[in-house]
Amino acid sequence: MIAVEERPALEPEPELALVPVQPAQTPSPGAGAQPTSGRLSRKVSALLLVAALLAAAEGGFGVLDTAVAFGLQSRAAVLHQHWVAMRVDGIPASDLAVLEQEWAYSQSTTLLGVGAVFWSPRAGSIIDRWQAQTDAIWGHDLSLLRAGAVAADQNLHRVLGPEPRAQWKSRLDALAAATTPADYAALRADWGLEARLVPLDLRIAQGVSAIGTQAGQAKTLGIRSDPSADLMARADEYSRMDAPGRMARAEQLTRSVIGVRADLQGRLDAATVTQQAINHAINQISVASLYGIDLSSYQGRIDGNRGAYAGAATAAEFNRITGDANQVASIADNAINAALNATHIISGVTFYYQTHYLSCEEAAMSMALTHQGIALSQDQILAELGADRRAAYTDSSGRLRWGNPYQTFVGNVNGSEYNLTGYGTYWPPLVRIAKAHGARLIAYGSMSAATVYARLIAGHPVVVFATWDWAWHPRHDYLSFDGQWIPFIGPTQASHVYTAVGISASSVLVNDPLRGQYWVSKGDFQAAYSDFNEAIVLA
Repeated sequence: MIAVEERPALEPEPELALVPVQPAQTPSPGAGAQPTSGRLSRKVSALLLVAALLAAAEGGFGVLDTAVAFGLQSRAAVLHQHWVAMRVDGIPASDLAVLEQEWAYSQSTTLLGVGAVFWSPRAGSIIDRWQAQTDAIWGHDLSLLRAGAVAADQNLHRVLGPEPRAQWKSRLDALAAATTPADYAALRADWGLEARLVPLDLRIAQGVSAIGTQAGQAKTLGIRSDPSADLMARADEYSRMDAPGRMARAEQLTRSVIGVRADLQGRLDAATVTQQAINHAINQISVASLYGIDLSSYQGRIDGNRGAYAGAATAAEFNRITGDANQVASIADNAINAALNATHIISGVTFYYQTHYLSCEEAAMSMALTHQGIALSQDQILAELGADRRAAYTDSSGRLRWGNPYQTFVGNVNGSEYNLTGYGTYWPPLVRIAKAHGARLIAYGSMSAATVYARLIAGHPVVVFATWDWAWHPRHDYLSFDGQWIPFIGPTQASHVYTAVGISASSVLVNDPLRGQYWVSKGDFQAAYSDFNEAIVLA
């Protein structure tokens, strides 16, 4: 320590400040200055500064304490290392740039390993200012970045919509555990990225879900070449990635989802049309067979189309199969239309009038059986049918109760439907008796008028249940004694049974056991037949 005489200062000394000076530039070749001149100049300046300080101390301004200078240098070095740590903890280097410049200036010239400025008796104010500025920078940046992380959390919560409480709490816990600007910056970046990914993830999830539905439809339609399996695997891998990984893959995966959906939908649309075309062709071949038209030679083409359908991989392949199936269906349609427009009269059916007031169904069956050479009179059929002679009545609920014509003949065959003394029988007992006598039946029970027409075209007589006047009437079904509801248009209107033996483009030829043989228009036939829609078709 160097002691000097103390003398009171005449006025306060100004605070010592550091003004960074730009380092001397290395002169270009030929400029005449040597590269070492700057360093020598700074060294000389440092020596002059220390000499001036020593002279001031010896002049009585105080004691120049080397321990103080070394202490200040040590504090400055610790602060400098702290700045390094602050940058690691997330403080931007730009926020510390001014302090770093002052540090570099303080170390540009040294004496005994101590920056020249720290030999000044007032150099402690520099360190105090550095410390205050350091604390301010840390506090400001920490607060700013924490606010950014909080805002990112709130935005992510808003974008996600309703989310599990545990998921939101995990982010709040992460906020509570963060201690450095770097922690908050990382949370802000992660949550900001997650918020950007929400609509992307949702779009991908919706697309994958739609593809899953399409894949199920493809399986149902029998489409074997399904392009969705690879994409499903990639989507599953994507769902397990972290946010940066998903962001890197999102666009490519989205494009793949769009492409696969379009591809699958194209196949589905084409396959649906193809399947409909194949089914239509099969149906038309079947319908043609009802008309007695043999199209079995086209079955091979349909079988080939089915095989090709199972292996088709593109919409174009499905379309080719559709075209061929439509061609087969068109051939069947033309054959059916030709049959419908021709007149077909079934030979070998003997006409009989009914022998009892209510034996129209027995007479119709007797006529139809003659087509197969079976002679069975109305009285024989009635005898085998039996009869439920119990009288009709109205029960306490206002319901008409009577016998069951699906089981036997109801009432007296010589009675009247109008006064409920007699009615008749329906197809099941007649079928039972016909089979018992060796008749060959093709179909019986409920069937459409179109089916009746087809059977007539194919040469099969048909026993049909209809109305007396070839008009539709509202039904007043009654409840049989054994609890079955019976189709019934009486008692004010009468039902009737006919044997249909021919057909043309517009009419049906019927054997009416009361009025003889005549043609009835298809419109009237369908109106009368629709009350029951029941018939018996004989081979």
